[in-house]
Amino acid sequence: MSRLLSGALATQGKRSIIGATTTDAILHSHKIKIWREGTMSLWLNRARKHVVHSAYLVSVLGATSLYPPMANAQAGEAAVEEADVDTIVVSAQRRSETLRQVPISVTVIAGKAVEDLNIRNVNNIQTVTPGLIFDTGASFPQAYIRGLGVATPTPGLEAPVALYVDGSYVPRSVGTLFDLVDIDSIQVLKGPQGTLYGRNATGGAILITTADPTSEFDAKGSLEYGRFNRVRGEASVNLPVGETLAFRFAGAYSQQDGFVTNIATGKKIRGFESYLVRGKVKWEPSPEFRAVLGAEYQDIAIDSPAAGRQVAEAPFCVSCLFGVPNAPGFYQVNEDLDVDSPRHSWYTYLNLDYEAGNIAAMSTTTYRHVYTFSASDVDHSSLSLQGVRPYFGGGTFEQDFQISSSFDGPINFLAGGQYISDRAFSRMAIFGDVIGIPKDIPEEQQIYSNGRLQTETFAAFAEIYLKPIDRVTVTVGGRYSTDRRSLTTEESPIAQLFFNPTGSPTFTQSVRYTKFTPRFVLAYDTGDINFYASYTKGFKAGGFNTPAFAIQEAIEPENIDSYEIGAKFVSPDRRTRMNISAFLYNHKDVQVSVINVARGGQVIENAASARGKGVEFDLSHRVNDWLTVSGGAAYLRAEYRSHPNAQAYLIARDGAGIPVGYVSGIEDLSGYRLPRAPKLTLNGGADINIPVNSDWNARLTPTIRYTTGYDFIAGAGGPSRNDRQRALTLVNLSGGVGPNSGKYEIGFYIDNLLNKKYYEQIVTSVFGYETYVAPPITYGARLKFRIGN
Repeated sequence: MSRLLSGALATQGKRSIIGATTTDAILHSHKIKIWREGTMSLWLNRARKHVVHSAYLVSVLGATSLYPPMANAQAGEAAVEEADVDTIVVSAQRRSETLRQVPISVTVIAGKAVEDLNIRNVNNIQTVTPGLIFDTGASFPQAYIRGLGVATPTPGLEAPVALYVDGSYVPRSVGTLFDLVDIDSIQVLKGPQGTLYGRNATGGAILITTADPTSEFDAKGSLEYGRFNRVRGEASVNLPVGETLAFRFAGAYSQQDGFVTNIATGKKIRGFESYLVRGKVKWEPSPEFRAVLGAEYQDIAIDSPAAGRQVAEAPFCVSCLFGVPNAPGFYQVNEDLDVDSPRHSWYTYLNLDYEAGNIAAMSTTTYRHVYTFSASDVDHSSLSLQGVRPYFGGGTFEQDFQISSSFDGPINFLAGGQYISDRAFSRMAIFGDVIGIPKDIPEEQQIYSNGRLQTETFAAFAEIYLKPIDRVTVTVGGRYSTDRRSLTTEESPIAQLFFNPTGSPTFTQSVRYTKFTPRFVLAYDTGDINFYASYTKGFKAGGFNTPAFAIQEAIEPENIDSYEIGAKFVSPDRRTRMNISAFLYNHKDVQVSVINVARGGQVIENAASARGKGVEFDLSHRVNDWLTVSGGAAYLRAEYRSHPNAQAYLIARDGAGIPVGYVSGIEDLSGYRLPRAPKLTLNGGADINIPVNSDWNARLTPTIRYTTGYDFIAGAGGPSRNDRQRALTLVNLSGGVGPNSGKYEIGFYIDNLLNKKYYEQIVTSVFGYETYVAPPITYGARLKFRIGN
């Protein structure tokens, strides 16, 4: 049996207690005065529209039917040298199965494809995954699957797309934009994972597995240099010691200059420097028992990751009213705040596997720590109107255990439990001339709040697999989850004076949630086609927006009921694979990210309900020994069924009806599309391997991704609909040439081949609206080498 894998201001109720008061009122008094004095400047042009030519896209897909050696979907294969497209093994159900057997919509990217496709960071997974949007606005991970996600999860409210690394849950996505080095596989599970990976996974789950030690010596690495002085080096070595012990070490270093210019300081920003080290030891004294002990440390420093370009004109651009111009260039900003943002994370884990006949047991014990600091110029100008400095981090202990059977009879089972103890902290300091607090004074004299959040989580889960007749499998499962949260807040005297004058500077709040989430699957396997139908209930715990400045009502949990039908086909010659699935979900108490500039950024509130439905399709075909092509598509219609009191930024007008700026208000978004839920996404790729001569081979790996337009924030920020990504086509290309032995390869990569100008996020606030741009075309040369097998 194959080894198993384990997987800042308070809100009053669900609304901000200050609404359009305080900061909004001060700003608008200035706006009205300046408007009447005739100092309003002309509108700046908005960022250029991104025009996608559908005919071009269709012609490319028709010519290549794209996707390289990966398992998409449902997608791609483990290695192009294997003709059998049904051999890839996944752990989407916490046990080893072939991709065709799994009655779940899942994308799998094998380790070799991660390298060949230049997938160097966790957010790059979206380039090969239909239905996944993974933006990184202000450097925060923002993963959405089938329209489900939040823009800025905080220590009190995790993301609905769960992230697992080496079998353990990662509760804080802030600070997890990590490099992908020496990867065994990446799996993207779509839809709620109510039973097995059900911890806060109403949208889905991403499982990242790093390579374990093996019994053979192996060493590999790469060096690259590219645009913006990008330098990257990585290496891994596998060292067996005798027949039962093996070590594996991996590391990477990378740095890149900034691609955005801050015209206020003359400095290039959005560059970074990072490094990673990892070590593992595997002890396998017998075929029945295996232990793997691992540890990893990652460090990354980013130059002003929250720097954005103010695009609005007066009267909506507050800084423009004071005579400060916006940055004229697409890759420019004009900010007085210039801060490096460090992120540190480390974890250690112990995985134990034991097999006794038809029973297998697994235990994973993990401790993980994350720290991140950033700063944001909220007005995004060379003035110091308002800024924030947030700090997040903390430590997490997790224990997972499971036991499963592999009997020859009609009944099998899998059962387990998960315990998580999380100790998180959040701190935010608010400053600026608008509130009379200079940015350079000590933080103790600024408006700040320190929050300490404790979360205790326990879950028990089980599934029974019944085969009443030949070729039919019935899965019945469930998960019982309980979450306890306690938030203790300490605020500065000036913060208490501003926002909590009658309350205590230190206060504690606690909540507890419990939920049972069932799962039912009916599957019929003809041998070539596996048909399935499933019902899954998902649950995401509620909590608190952090940091807080006063007692707040907790955000309610969200619940989802999901229905899916699908079919997975593998041709008799095992060279062609095709998968299709259709889904429908009903989502209640949806947790939605909104912008509250008085708190320094995004917070979370509950929407009433939402519904989504769609179809996903993918195809992979190995044409011959040198060409494998693949393609995928996802159609999604996801909208709020009821969201009558959505926070939005409305156009404020004076007594004469003349616009004077944006003001925080309420908008009915019932019937409006969910954020980051494009109607259509298309992905494609090809893996082309052409012999140069009898000893050398050339490789070319193109990929393409197309999405229709989507909103970054619910309602695109308000009636002006600024916060919107236009339809977009992105093309990447990589390749290389080297000897057939694979000992080395001289290669290249080109990301954003068409040099598209697009955004990672757009945010509307009372200060106007700012854009966070994605990188332009980047390219470089790479040398890869390998010693051993």
